[in-house]
Amino acid sequence: MNRAGERAVLPGFEFSGNAAQSLAVLGLSVGFGFLLCAIDFTPHTAALAVLGLAGLAVLLAYPELALALYVVIGDVKGDERVAGLLPWDLTLVLGGILVAGILLNFLRKKPAAALPGSYFLLLALVVMMTASLSYTPVFEAGLEKLGRFLTVTGIVIVAPFFVLGSAEAMKRFLAGFSVAALVICAYSLTSLGGEDRLVTPSSNTIGLGHIACGLILIIWFGVLPRWGFWKRMMLYPVLAVPVVALIGSGSRGAAMALGFVLLVSVAFHRELLLDLGCMSAIGIALVPSVNIPRASFEYLGTLVNCQSVKALLFFRAELLAYGWDLLQKHPLLGVGIQGFRYYSPNAGLYNWPHNIFLEVSCEMGLAAGLLVVALFVIAAREAWRQVNDHDAPYVTLSQIAAALLVVGMVNATNTGDINSDRSTWLFLSLVYVVREIRRNAPVANVLYLRAVRGAEA
Repeated sequence: MNRAGERAVLPGFEFSGNAAQSLAVLGLSVGFGFLLCAIDFTPHTAALAVLGLAGLAVLLAYPELALALYVVIGDVKGDERVAGLLPWDLTLVLGGILVAGILLNFLRKKPAAALPGSYFLLLALVVMMTASLSYTPVFEAGLEKLGRFLTVTGIVIVAPFFVLGSAEAMKRFLAGFSVAALVICAYSLTSLGGEDRLVTPSSNTIGLGHIACGLILIIWFGVLPRWGFWKRMMLYPVLAVPVVALIGSGSRGAAMALGFVLLVSVAFHRELLLDLGCMSAIGIALVPSVNIPRASFEYLGTLVNCQSVKALLFFRAELLAYGWDLLQKHPLLGVGIQGFRYYSPNAGLYNWPHNIFLEVSCEMGLAAGLLVVALFVIAAREAWRQVNDHDAPYVTLSQIAAALLVVGMVNATNTGDINSDRSTWLFLSLVYVVREIRRNAPVANVLYLRAVRGAEA
């Protein structure tokens, strides 16, 4: 047991429950393998079938890993080599596997976390979205947006409560996300020395920044505080990969969120102040020699070089102004779901305001926008309460969840729409899942932690 009162986990590939549950996993896996073979039986597809069979079995046994992949798959599937692995959309494939994994968790009686009472606000938001279909300018477009929110986005909102119900599952999820994020960041470094900003396999600069920022924070809170200084230094080369990827992406929102969280983290882990200074010094010395594209530095430099807020926001300033104008003209009901795009003079450019609070407000009315604000404010208050509660175990998980929530909130204010950045909604749910994990911690863990606190005092 470590000093935080958390038990080490060695995940084993075994199923609890009766043989019928194991046969269900095996049957689904075999069926998936046969489907791959049926497409075009060649040595290549046969190898894919074997790998698919093994991968599917793992994802069904540990759906938390499927959730980790589901969050990042949008930043990977744009690569033709990845998209060509299956004839179906990979987001839908992983979503189906995740749902199947949740059902198997029910059969295996795996622990699940209770949905928070504040999610009734989310239900009220869905009701408002549905009602706005009656006056949205293009019904089909509005229905598609609502459908995506209830399915592909809704999965990341609800699934954490059913697949991350234990500390072990949460740790596996964070490990799976970290491995996937490290691979994506490493891929982006292959473009060092070029002229354009670094991107994910799906050619997404902002997505790369979000993924790199999340990985840095997981390592910063989940690994570094547990090690001595000299051992922590051995991890610096690993941290350098997402740090360079973040700088190379030029993602300003992710950079601001990371800087804020790292500064605040020193209040909880004073020993990390030395690491912050060392890494800053090393970065200043080495970053100029790693051939990060000049475009990345120029875009990040606008954070301090712009003469006005409008210049800083660039094209987003016009989108925000347009959204604010729509809200002033339609404050009660908005213009209808997906109405932002179709009320504009240029639907190709005016797709969404790159701020989900304003997006929801101008499309569904001010009350709907306030519901979304309330959801994040309540989650932030809960996260703050958790990181200050040192008497319960798994405080490290609370710190990671709180840090990721900050990233999600920054993302929500400056990029994407309610369906494009699923990690924002996932980070909202993680706060409440961790709360349930801490509440349901074994009594022995709680007693041990209190004894350690008492000895230290």
